[in-house]
Amino acid sequence: MITVFDVYSLVLLVASMMLFVRRYMRQDPPVYPYLIIACTCLVGNWLGEAGGGIYALGLLTAASFSFLGCLLYPSWRSMSKNETPTTPSSTS
Repeated sequence: MITVFDVYSLVLLVASMMLFVRRYMRQDPPVYPYLIIACTCLVGNWLGEAGGGIYALGLLTAASFSFLGCLLYPSWRSMSKNETPTTPSSTS
């Protein structure tokens, strides 16, 4: 029997994997946010099937917010670097 948890976790997983593949073709994205989304979808679906509906809903909601973070901030690696602008020194 197909439940809401099956559909929600599968749609979220496919959307995040499509986003990862699309970004992988154009740039070098970090893998860990997408891996976290996949693991959260797996555990959320498992909990939903085992009868832990409220916990599964919480996990899938957290995975949705993580997906939004990947969607809105594609360059996590460049956000974490401490980049200081360098000014060319004038030679006199």
